[in-house]
Amino acid sequence: MQIEAFSKGRSPLHSTDPRMKLLACLPLILLTALSQDILQVTASLAGGIILAAIAGIYSRLLLQRLATVNVFMIFLWATMPFTISGEHFWNIGPLNISRQGVTLPLLITLKTNAIALYTIALPGTSTIIALSHAMLHLRVPGKLVTMFYFFYRYIGVIADEFSKMLRMLEARGFRASTSIHTIKVYAFFTGMLFIKSHERSERVYNALVMRNFHGDFPLLTHFTLKQRDLIFMAAMSCLFMLIVLL
Repeated sequence: MQIEAFSKGRSPLHSTDPRMKLLACLPLILLTALSQDILQVTASLAGGIILAAIAGIYSRLLLQRLATVNVFMIFLWATMPFTISGEHFWNIGPLNISRQGVTLPLLITLKTNAIALYTIALPGTSTIIALSHAMLHLRVPGKLVTMFYFFYRYIGVIADEFSKMLRMLEARGFRASTSIHTIKVYAFFTGMLFIKSHERSERVYNALVMRNFHGDFPLLTHFTLKQRDLIFMAAMSCLFMLIVLL
């Protein structure tokens, strides 16, 4: 699945203990999200770029993911420089651009890209099974981990069902337009998708109950810390402290 597009590889990050990657990722993301200093956020973005390079995930797919994220940034840059009052920075005809109106969208853009790179380079280089296993070892509530795993497992199934139903509509000559008929068709379409999802969930639940499933997965194997994992955590701690001290 596309969710695990970056999980296969032979880089040092791919072989790092998923528990260490989760423990390193969350503080860096929180620090980046809460920081209001452009220098700190820029350093955090540089850290994300370096981690992505170490993971060896620079590809067209990564650029597509970042482009999707930055599409939303276009709307910020199109409005905020002209609507936030503050110190004069530049004029475009009758429009006045304030320094604060440029600083804020720049800060948000840097934060967004840094967080996206951290998410892809750290937990994104592990499989969903490995991340679920790691969360259980980190004492994340079992029900939450189970929900996370089943969401991953069946989001693709729902997407396939959506595509199949859409092809059925097109085979019957349906063409979307700005009409009441189109709205009604999409309403029925959404309702049928919910019904099919509910029916499938009941079948899956009954199958799990028959197999004596009680809401959690037994851990048959366990992670072992290696020297490279400790080196990784030391490096991530240094990166965290460097950003804090800037």
